[in-house]
Amino acid sequence: MTIIDIHTHRNYPQQGAIVSLSPTQYDKDKSPICSVGIHPWDSIDISNQTLSLLKELSTLPNVVAIGECGIDRLKGADIESQTALFKQHIQLSEEVKKPLIIHAVKSANIILSLHRQYNPTQTWIIHGYRGNDTTAKQYLSRGIELSYGEKFNSRALSITPLEQLWIESDESTCDINDIYNTVAEILKIEPLILQQSIERRAKNLFFGCQ
Repeated sequence: MTIIDIHTHRNYPQQGAIVSLSPTQYDKDKSPICSVGIHPWDSIDISNQTLSLLKELSTLPNVVAIGECGIDRLKGADIESQTALFKQHIQLSEEVKKPLIIHAVKSANIILSLHRQYNPTQTWIIHGYRGNDTTAKQYLSRGIELSYGEKFNSRALSITPLEQLWIESDESTCDINDIYNTVAEILKIEPLILQQSIERRAKNLFFGCQ
């Protein structure tokens, strides 16, 4: 499957997209290409049943990534609880050898610290990155990749190498092609070149195709 949108919350199935689902949203009969994780906004009172379901679903072939998960200082459980839950996602990502899709709000210092601590073998992607170029440099220097959607910081985007850059629609109603056009204009490249880069790397990262 060709992927041009690595993270969306739009109703599935979505052509060329990875749909982000919670464990309880997963529908085995529709079987979308998806990522599965527990959003930090939903981090209060997580049941063992939900965690067990997450682990069960993580091994399915159509689940190509773990997440979205992460740490949000503005919403969800306390930071200690969110961090503990995020660590479980990190460990699961390593166990099933699938990339990690991360929601990070005012938590770059924690994310970077955990990346140094775990030194993961799997790719971490900060989805919907809107931060500044200084934080972007910190992520990129650790090998953490950045995904850009409808809204972003142009200076951060301009310093992100193509090999560490992804495109997503997230919750936007904007056409994914419009996002490609906007990003490509800032990067001063053809939209087709950008899309071909995403397609090629997505085949490798999410489906193991060289």
